[in-house]
Amino acid sequence: MEKEAIPFLQELIQIDSTNPPGNENKVTKKFADRCEETGLAYHITAIASGRSNFHVSLKGEGKGKVIFCGHMDTVLVGEQPWEYAPFSGELVGDKLYGRGASDMKSGLAAMFLAVESIFLEKRALSKEIVFLATAGEEVDSCGARQYLQDEDMRDVEALVIGEPTNEKVSVGHKGALWVEVVTFGKTAHGSMPDEGINAVEWMGRVIQIVESLKLDWKISKSPLGESSVSANKMEGGVQTNVIPDRCTLNIDIRTVAPQSHEALFAELKQRLQDLFSDEDAPAFEMHERLNRPSILTNESSPIITTALGLKEANADAVCGVPYYTDGAVLNPESRIPTLIYGPGNEKLAHQPNEYVDVNAYLRSIDFYKKLILAYAT
Repeated sequence: MEKEAIPFLQELIQIDSTNPPGNENKVTKKFADRCEETGLAYHITAIASGRSNFHVSLKGEGKGKVIFCGHMDTVLVGEQPWEYAPFSGELVGDKLYGRGASDMKSGLAAMFLAVESIFLEKRALSKEIVFLATAGEEVDSCGARQYLQDEDMRDVEALVIGEPTNEKVSVGHKGALWVEVVTFGKTAHGSMPDEGINAVEWMGRVIQIVESLKLDWKISKSPLGESSVSANKMEGGVQTNVIPDRCTLNIDIRTVAPQSHEALFAELKQRLQDLFSDEDAPAFEMHERLNRPSILTNESSPIITTALGLKEANADAVCGVPYYTDGAVLNPESRIPTLIYGPGNEKLAHQPNEYVDVNAYLRSIDFYKKLILAYAT
């Protein structure tokens, strides 16, 4: 398996599927080509130009379905220099470098190879096993939304997501609420600021509110950790000698149960309405840009206890992850027991010189295969 597994992952990393624009079709073709060689039936779902989902299914003798899900897109390379080219898939010692090595082409490849191995061995299964590779998770989860639209999820007993967890058993992730605030001022000559309304300076007051919310909204819930609020992107102004009439701020809110995204959005809006109630205040707008609920699975769920048994660990070993996954779209109410488990290191995700430990990758192939056989035979 090692002789095939490492080159296969290198080939996936060498495909530029950064999002935007995604270009997941290139990854889909790599999976399809391999299925053509082995005879494993597959299905491709077109989503948009250059974009698609890919899935294969191993039928079971009884009822129930388990979905092994991962995304094919990656974030952009970024401006920081890389020691190893981001699409080289270069192997240095035990580290395989490249954009998506941890997040999450290693988990994606490991799940596929585990399913492929069971198919080639003609193992009998009691439940249907689906490998699903989605488009667009890093931006809008368009692939997961398409799958949810096309498929009936009522017979899904468990969901396994191969995001980076450093081979830890994760039972959930935080929610994410992204809010955009826009202030509309009035231009004037930079030497006569009183003649205008400075949209950037007013946005500074918005940031002060965001700072206060960091404490007001801070709660902690095991195993997901602490909620957070951060102002992460601001754009405004025309040039130095012009009073700016427009400024945009993007706020990233990460939540844990029982926090309500609707309630948080409403509270922020009320605070901004109070701030901009002054007669000389500019107009403002507030928009929701992303809304992903937190998900959480009880550690006594069969898919979790099976995973813990394979790791020879007890329930105290479970953890949560800070990022959101396609599980927030496929399983927004946490109805489906969900395991998040992958070989990548979440701290390397979205970083320059991203890599995965190849031994962790190879162990994960074995883990996913044993998980399928333990749960569905």
